[in-house]
Amino acid sequence: MVPFRIKKKLGQHFLNDKETLERISVICKIKKKSVIEIGPGKGSLTRHILKKNPLKLILIEKDLSLRPYLSKIKKDFPNLIEIIFADALDLKLNKIIPNKILLIANLPYNIATTLIVNWLRYIQSFESIVVMVQKEVAERLTAKVSSKFYSRLSVLIQVHANVKKILDIDPSKFNPQPKVDSTVIQLIPKKTINFDYEKLDQILKICFAQRRKMLKNNLKNINVPIGKFCEENKINLNLRPQDIEPKNYLKMSEFSSD
Repeated sequence: MVPFRIKKKLGQHFLNDKETLERISVICKIKKKSVIEIGPGKGSLTRHILKKNPLKLILIEKDLSLRPYLSKIKKDFPNLIEIIFADALDLKLNKIIPNKILLIANLPYNIATTLIVNWLRYIQSFESIVVMVQKEVAERLTAKVSSKFYSRLSVLIQVHANVKKILDIDPSKFNPQPKVDSTVIQLIPKKTINFDYEKLDQILKICFAQRRKMLKNNLKNINVPIGKFCEENKINLNLRPQDIEPKNYLKMSEFSSD
């Protein structure tokens, strides 16, 4: 086997701590479920997943030089494992498995947010999503209204899923060590999602473009008479964007789509 060289351009940081790997695999409740693992690397977490008896396991890896490591694991589970060498940014995961998918991922910090937002468009294809991201990203995804990290991203995530932090992971648990802390989060899709994604995102971009300004100032240039609607629905336009609850952003997007 050719010695593997870590590729910084791919943002590779391999989690090697066995206790942490086991905790993640237990959290996921894998038994008899179809699982996709993104970024398996050399297969450290993959082995823990397999011990939990998944129905099917699909590995998605961008780095072709990791083929020997993953192929070696597949030899022991030829009918269970499928390996796809591709960039996760190019894939629609709901097209890979027709039923509910359990997604597990150790995401490169530089594409984590983009991937998660992409998945929102078909989030009900997932049973749950368990991902490891930069701690600061986790703070933004789970941020409560009026908190420091509350943002457009917080609202987008929280209207699609119930999201919570599972555990923080110290840089020393990785090879090579990242310069930042990591956090494992879990997203459970909402049972009912009934709104226009594009309209919501449009409103959020307008409102959070200048987060220090009052909402009425950010909204004054849009082409719909939203002021009266907000007044009738008790949405205070004198508040700043970070002080508006997700449910009220949903109301505003529904009005703008009429």
